[in-house]
Amino acid sequence: MIYMVDHVYADPATEQAWHDWYAGYLRKLVSVPGLHTAQRFRAIGNAPARYLAMYTIASAQVYESEAYRNIGGGGSQSARFHDAYQLWTRNLFDAVPRDDAAPASAIRAPIVKDGQRLLVMDREKVAGLPRSQGEAAAHVLESQMTWLKAIGLHMTTKYRAFVVLDTAQAAAVRSIPESRLYEPFTPVITHATRPLVSDR
Repeated sequence: MIYMVDHVYADPATEQAWHDWYAGYLRKLVSVPGLHTAQRFRAIGNAPARYLAMYTIASAQVYESEAYRNIGGGGSQSARFHDAYQLWTRNLFDAVPRDDAAPASAIRAPIVKDGQRLLVMDREKVAGLPRSQGEAAAHVLESQMTWLKAIGLHMTTKYRAFVVLDTAQAAAVRSIPESRLYEPFTPVITHATRPLVSDR
């Protein structure tokens, strides 16, 4: 499963302090059994600043665990920054089967490297890209997109799709309606590595 947290942060004066807090919080999160990876992203061309955090988790039971409660999961540890949240949504997603006969496979958050981009789209139904974006480009992205269905928490969208792109691909798709393009803001953090995160 993939857990995603969307933020729009509207106070530049406290934004760096928020990033500093978040860097330490990510390292705590990946110490929780069942929470495997964490990575943050920054939306390109968004004002105020918009961020996305993506996590790979084993199941929804992670949020009911004592270990999760003990680190203050769910937002209690970030209370001093909440006044600056213009948007704060938390969604839990699982994979959408590729066809009705096939069960959904286990899904993990992607590893997005420096120089790559993450395209994210929210939809009310599983659907591809508008053909106005060009037949060839739409076909390539449709074959690469991973579709998710919201199964818990705020459930602000019924479906979400994502695809990792290189910079050339990303330049061609920035105008897709109801989509956002993100760049990595941190490296992927895992329980095994837990690097010190340098927010940029």
